Amino acid sequence: MKRMWILVLFVLTCAGTLSASARERGVTPTPSINASATGKVSAKPDVAIVFMTIRSTSSLTADAVEQNNRKIEAVKAKLTELGYNDDMVKFSGNRFSLAGGRAYYPPGQQPPGFDVYDNFCVYIQGPELNDAAQFNKKVSLLLDGLSKVGASPNNLPSSYPGASSIVVFALKDATPYEKEATAQAFEKVRPQAEEIAKHMNVRITGTAYASVSSTGRPSLNLPPMILDDLPYEHLSYSIDAVPIQMRVDIRYTYK
Repeated sequence: MKRMWILVLFVLTCAGTLSASARERGVTPTPSINASATGKVSAKPDVAIVFMTIRSTSSLTADAVEQNNRKIEAVKAKLTELGYNDDMVKFSGNRFSLAGGRAYYPPGQQPPGFDVYDNFCVYIQGPELNDAAQFNKKVSLLLDGLSKVGASPNNLPSSYPGASSIVVFALKDATPYEKEATAQAFEKVRPQAEEIAKHMNVRITGTAYASVSSTGRPSLNLPPMILDDLPYEHLSYSIDAVPIQMRVDIRYTYK
């Protein structure tokens, strides 16, 4: 009950602020109640993504690019040898940074060199995802083989302190699960708004705005550069389940 009164107070405060702002613009505000809810389901992943990188350092950028290109060709040859075709691998292309990742140097001091790196993802799918032991064996063979030709794991931060992972799991088609999670959220959001309206002694008359969004990717706390390269929306560190969480935001009119 305390939480509900806090929600009511928040709605009233926001409504007052919006009304004042609208009056300043000479616009008659439409009274509204904002409510949101989330729905969540989970599914067995059908694809795993292994994050790797190829990196070279030199005092001259051109030399670092040449070194990295040679490593990339060696990595591609090793991937073919291990049975991975072009559809199972995605390279980001060469990217550049100061050696060691330092962005600032004292006045007059030159950076010691340049890093050229190419992040790439290897996609694993098939029966191995139903057997953790077989999957671990496949990933081990991949990592050991690529490390011999100049690639290394691209260690990513996890969503909790002190841990990291170079493998995440996903769904190739999450549409049916998104629909189920969205339906759950819609079932929750209207009762919330009705409860707020009840305490405000008003009646909901319609819907002024509604949106549906996914909250899956941010929960893993992955770097934006990595997320931009991924074709999948819902990700997990677990081989057992990928959570699909959808949020519904609705602004209701009332009188």
